[in-house]
Amino acid sequence: MLNKELLKGLYVLTDATLTPDEIMLEQVERVLKSGVRVIQYRDKYTSSEEAEKQCIRLQALCDVYEAIFIIDDRLDIAYRIHADGLHVGEDDVSYEEARALLGDDKIIGVSCYGDIERAKKYANLGADYVAFGSFFPSPTKPHAKIVDPEILKQAKEQLSVPICAIGGITEETIELLSCYDIAMYSLISAVYKDDAIEENLERLHAKI
Repeated sequence: MLNKELLKGLYVLTDATLTPDEIMLEQVERVLKSGVRVIQYRDKYTSSEEAEKQCIRLQALCDVYEAIFIIDDRLDIAYRIHADGLHVGEDDVSYEEARALLGDDKIIGVSCYGDIERAKKYANLGADYVAFGSFFPSPTKPHAKIVDPEILKQAKEQLSVPICAIGGITEETIELLSCYDIAMYSLISAVYKDDAIEENLERLHAKI
């Protein structure tokens, strides 16, 4: 049984540019050794065959560190490799299809952008966490709409599932969100910056 209580703290994503295949496993292990317990594989472009190989290795690594491994969008891979969970957005496979295939024991998170009603809908359907954002400009999602952080206050008041903040979160901006006392902060660039993973994560952990 998955320990869903681990859905808290820093939630670190892979990235095709910042974590290329040849060093991805090494980088993610450094992240895990630094205390992160939620990892997401996010790659929209790698072939299914290669992505599945990467995900098998990452799931095994997360198992060693008793961490949660979540795959973005690719339901087929999550199902085949028995990944811990799946993250879905507005243009991805539907939550309902994912839950029907993966079952109730797996973790499914849903992107809700700036839409509190969407979050309530999926929380009521059984989503394990909901994510809001982008809150700040993000180099990995440069065209994302910027969301008012006050939605996190509404979400805390109206939802009982873990809440995750996404988009442009850095050492500087994470402090602007920490006052909302949410469960998770999704990070990419801020973690891998200057290949100083350990130092970056130490400073980020100290901010929340």
